[in-house]
Amino acid sequence: MRKCFFIAIILSMMLSFAGLAQAAPQVVLDGQTLSFDVPPVIENNRTLVPLRAIFEALGASVQWDGATQTVTATKNDTEITLIIGGQAFKNGQPVSLDVPAKIIESRTMVPLRFVSEAYGCQVTWDGATETITITSVSGSSIIKVHFIDVGQADAIYISLPDNNDILIDAGNPSDGPTVVNYLKNNGMDDDIELLIATHPHADHTGGMPAVYNAFEVVETLDSETDNYQAFTFGNTNFQILTGQASWSDTNDYSVVCRLDTGDIEFLFMGDAGFPAESALTGELDAEILKVGHHGSRTSTSAAFLNEVNPEVAVISVGAGNTYGHPTAETLQRLQNAGATIYRTDLNGDIVVTTDGTTYSITTSSTTTAPAPTSYYQPQETTPAPTPASSGNYVGSIKSNKYHYPSCRYAKSILPENEIWFADAAEAQAAGYVPCGVCKP
Repeated sequence: MRKCFFIAIILSMMLSFAGLAQAAPQVVLDGQTLSFDVPPVIENNRTLVPLRAIFEALGASVQWDGATQTVTATKNDTEITLIIGGQAFKNGQPVSLDVPAKIIESRTMVPLRFVSEAYGCQVTWDGATETITITSVSGSSIIKVHFIDVGQADAIYISLPDNNDILIDAGNPSDGPTVVNYLKNNGMDDDIELLIATHPHADHTGGMPAVYNAFEVVETLDSETDNYQAFTFGNTNFQILTGQASWSDTNDYSVVCRLDTGDIEFLFMGDAGFPAESALTGELDAEILKVGHHGSRTSTSAAFLNEVNPEVAVISVGAGNTYGHPTAETLQRLQNAGATIYRTDLNGDIVVTTDGTTYSITTSSTTTAPAPTSYYQPQETTPAPTPASSGNYVGSIKSNKYHYPSCRYAKSILPENEIWFADAAEAQAAGYVPCGVCKP
């Protein structure tokens, strides 16, 4: 009796685990959850779904040839042919598949991503909710900007209508596989229309060899390119705001970009600091600001924020980094500007979705930012420092000391690195301490 009891318990546990293993992902097409008579299955990280249900949901007509074990689906000018267990074709041209079509429980199952993207749809995967979201051609005005969590580095993927893709930076060398996998899991086609290397630092360009190996890159821009260029993708404009200026700090060579989707604009600052910010011209206002230099205190001045007037500020930064990014001063300036702050160290991957009129934000982590009271708090009567050309005291954006202008150390500061203060209170509010030589 005891033996039978234990066998029953073991069988019960096995059935429970089997039920968990068979849990199927949810498929959402243009906001509607699809139902299938046979649930989707995952094989080699690819989701297979019943062919007739998915083809008809996408508006395609379906024909089945039992003799040749071939499925043919037609929608507008696109014909997809799948041979069970074999090759796939799009308009007669062979297409490679990670997983071929197959028969499961008397139903023909086809790879969801291939089928959806063959008809111009965008496919994204949310691992947290195990949900596959398909946006069809009718919903292809949707634009998604992904701030990928690559730690103390930058990688931004912009998914535009008609399978147009932009990648800004690709993280450190060790981040290359992470970036490639993220792109593949979030609808990246076989090519990237525009790749931007903002400036030659490893935390921005180190992962690019992996990207080049995985995708065809149509055009590349970097800080040595003669910029001030504009690109048009349908109704979306993408503009390069920087050119061939000369700087002493490599960070200030960062390619600065602005994405205009209609009523919603994005500004991407790379690692640009105060000098580069103050040199920018033209329209800078943007609802979404990618904060420069991981939230360093030498970026995102109050004067710059007045021009941009962001509603949302995104900081790409690594947890517990040794640089102290983002700094309390920068967080305070963003808070003073009224921006809602998102950080990859707290929020993980950050995705802004817009139709050009409104936007929404999703994150892969629900961790919240510290309460505002933990931010740096300047004296009420003392504004946060902004770049100026004169004052009673001067400091360098590369140190934390302020000096009398006559101090020998002040005279050694390069003009582009100078930051001026009206009084000692303003300097100290910005996090600077008095010089030990001139004792201001």
